[in-house]
Amino acid sequence: MPNPPDKTTRPLGRVLLTGATGMVGSSVLRVLLNEKTVREVVSLGRRLSGIDHPKLTDVRFEAFGETQSIEPYLNGINTVFHCLATYSARVSRAEYEEITVDWMRALLAACERSAPGVTFCLFSAQGARSDGGGMSFALKIKGEAESKLFASDLERKFAFRPGYIAPSGPRSTWKMADHLFKPLQRLMPSIGVTSDELAHAMLYTAIHDRRCTAVLENGEMRTLFA
Repeated sequence: MPNPPDKTTRPLGRVLLTGATGMVGSSVLRVLLNEKTVREVVSLGRRLSGIDHPKLTDVRFEAFGETQSIEPYLNGINTVFHCLATYSARVSRAEYEEITVDWMRALLAACERSAPGVTFCLFSAQGARSDGGGMSFALKIKGEAESKLFASDLERKFAFRPGYIAPSGPRSTWKMADHLFKPLQRLMPSIGVTSDELAHAMLYTAIHDRRCTAVLENGEMRTLFA
């Protein structure tokens, strides 16, 4: 966990989180609920998080592609953590693009209309490029999502590009690749971060980073834990 400076520069206040049941989103939810500057977390997800906490408003939400359906949940929101994602191997290219780009476009449009002053933190991926390049169709689509974010009128916007993400949760959440890469990461930490480290990096950036626009690559995120 990063060591914050003595003075918090930007309280998070009322937060909107998407994708709280995913590996990254669940880690972000945990750190948000433990963060003293968070007043409330509004979690929009295709499934409920299953967590009972006085700061959490847990909403099962299906209309991610509809801007007007999102807008009522942005009332008083100061910070958005967009962690809604899927694995490219699980869905078609069209579905992957819909979830990664189209749903975020609707969320951005809702923010521009109802909460233009929000800080927006996007969970992206190492190898994504905002210019539309990338070594795979998934990274190209991730890059397209980033380009939509940075072209928006929002005041503060950050994209986070972790390398391998080692699960911080119990072994039941592990996938086959984790049994290979997580031990490798102990020997070569630079290949990625844990899901909890990524969550803390996102929270730390939202609170303390004075930039208005930034892409945080794997290495820059890791310096927060040096």
